[in-house]
Amino acid sequence: MLSPEMRRLRLGQIFAADVPLGVFQELPLSCFRSSSGLGRLHGGADCAQLRSASAVHRLELPLLLAVGELCTHCAWPVPGEHLLVAFAEAVSSLTPLRAWAGFQPRPVTEGSGRADPRAAREGQCRRWWRLQTQLLESHTVAAAYPWLASWVEPMQVTLAGAVDCARRDMASLLDEVVLLDVACAAALSAPEFGEGGSALVGPGPSGSWLMQEAWACWQQECATGWDGLEAGRSAATAVVYEAFGSRRRGRAEVLEALDRLVDDWDAQARALAAQHAAAPRRSLTVDLPPLVRTHNEEGEGDGLTGWEAGVLAVYQVAVHWSAGSIDLLVPGPVADQLLRSSSLASVVEGRDHPGS
Repeated sequence: MLSPEMRRLRLGQIFAADVPLGVFQELPLSCFRSSSGLGRLHGGADCAQLRSASAVHRLELPLLLAVGELCTHCAWPVPGEHLLVAFAEAVSSLTPLRAWAGFQPRPVTEGSGRADPRAAREGQCRRWWRLQTQLLESHTVAAAYPWLASWVEPMQVTLAGAVDCARRDMASLLDEVVLLDVACAAALSAPEFGEGGSALVGPGPSGSWLMQEAWACWQQECATGWDGLEAGRSAATAVVYEAFGSRRRGRAEVLEALDRLVDDWDAQARALAAQHAAAPRRSLTVDLPPLVRTHNEEGEGDGLTGWEAGVLAVYQVAVHWSAGSIDLLVPGPVADQLLRSSSLASVVEGRDHPGS
């Protein structure tokens, strides 16, 4: 029985003949082979492929000489703390990149005319971020094992093309005007309600508190999604319905008052957006957060709001995969909102650029 401290590695599946082994190439590997000297090298004398052999010999070879001849069904026992275990896991994590060999970027898919725009955006965003995370992780592995760089680099180049294609597809599903409107909505100061404030506070159980809550929900919903100011209106209206419950008395008046308030908030956000639409843009460098994987797809997440992911897709101008960062060129309110973000590990502002 294998001790808990040992791991069984299917080295024949992990190390193809073209994988650079670096410091592990002289690692002695105990193997078994038919006495004829023909056939694969095996991890144990009990491998089913050795049953027909008249005799089996044990031999020890450097890993460099053994790779390419290893049985893909056998597992070799390796101490769990051995450095080969981590290296094998690193190579295994890079192997899926082979699927991108020969990838050719295609024209961007237009997002208009989709039956379910929200589902299309969510699906495309998830696909883009998965590919991006895979590429980021490959650079982390290559940095830990530098001798793998020449092997993995061609795969990284093709995967980078797939990532950019997915990003541009994502950007095609979004409206840059909406992203700017959202940033401007987030920049607005909270209005005053009650005495000395807005005269549009409705009667009944509303009071200034209800309008303050509606404002907070309007601003929050605007700032986090892809639907812009219309999503904020829906969130604010939901506050009123929740407060009144099944009671209808006074509700229509409050909704009418709220509708006028939201019209005013929308107008303020769009007016601010108009001021910045043609203004010089600002340069930001943002560290990309990886996709956090859990046991099911629904548990995946990158910690970003939909709006933040959309901004990274639409305003990206350069990418630095080895550093795990991208450069953005964004309107002022968008820059301010990103600098306030708690979802991004690092946002650094650079020099101003002329608007395009």
